[in-house]
Amino acid sequence: MIDQAAARLLMTIAETPGGKIAGSVLDDFYPRQGKQLMQTNLLAPLGNTFAAPLDLDHGDEPLPLIWSGEHGCFGYYNPAAVWITVPLESLTMFSVNMPVLLARMLAQLEVVGGAEPLALVPDAVWEIGNVRLPGRSKPVPLWVARRLSDPDCWSAFVAATRLRPAPGLRIVLSTTPTSRLQKQMFEGHEIISIGDVADHAAGIAVDPALLAARITNGSPQTDVPIAVSADGGSVTVRGKRYTFTGQKHRAIIRHLHDAWKNGEPECLTEAVLEAAECANSVNTLTKAFSGRKDWQEFIKVEGGRCWIQC
Repeated sequence: MIDQAAARLLMTIAETPGGKIAGSVLDDFYPRQGKQLMQTNLLAPLGNTFAAPLDLDHGDEPLPLIWSGEHGCFGYYNPAAVWITVPLESLTMFSVNMPVLLARMLAQLEVVGGAEPLALVPDAVWEIGNVRLPGRSKPVPLWVARRLSDPDCWSAFVAATRLRPAPGLRIVLSTTPTSRLQKQMFEGHEIISIGDVADHAAGIAVDPALLAARITNGSPQTDVPIAVSADGGSVTVRGKRYTFTGQKHRAIIRHLHDAWKNGEPECLTEAVLEAAECANSVNTLTKAFSGRKDWQEFIKVEGGRCWIQC
């Protein structure tokens, strides 16, 4: 097991280029957390570094390390000609062991078929497969990504989504903190920081119930007049929340919300119904939303056109 401090450190390291950290940094600043991550194989040795401890007496310059046959280790002589041993672990770079991280992260989730994660973007985006979540009748596609706040990684992620479009809803678990994620939802993807849905008693393992609740309720957004969950099932308009379970209802809402976000909110009603794959006999939104009227509180219909008003 790792504690929350070690879990936070691991997520921080995962956000660095290459997901690496020097052993000397672990020794000096995170000795307890580093030990946990190494013991659980979440951090694996990457290779020796050429950076030695800084010489604070000589302008913060790295000191050259030498091998001492007498002491049987690497080290250096300080200005007083006293031998200083540098621990082996301090000479080593450690990197996040992604296969182990993914396995521990998904330990409590039921992955349908049990396929191995597939790297869609090398060292950045992995396709996990479909997962079953409490309260949902169908499995949901799941990806894991890191460094989504980095422009290059974000561009690579977007390119991957275009090659493999989301089939209505896709969950993306990210090592990136919520505060650094894109504020607007992205084309059928619910991007969630791992720390927000982790089981605190199990380190970095994602809690299925928390994840399911997050998908149902959508991402918290207080700075926009309307927020729609990635699957269109939850709509919040100026603080009032509406929920929709029908697939066609969700498709209509997503279509109108995308148009609203793009600055061209008015859509041909016929085109909206066609995009939602409504039957030929359903030629109005009233028929499409048969049985409920609350949609009229935020969707306006007039002259063969419809749009979200908020």
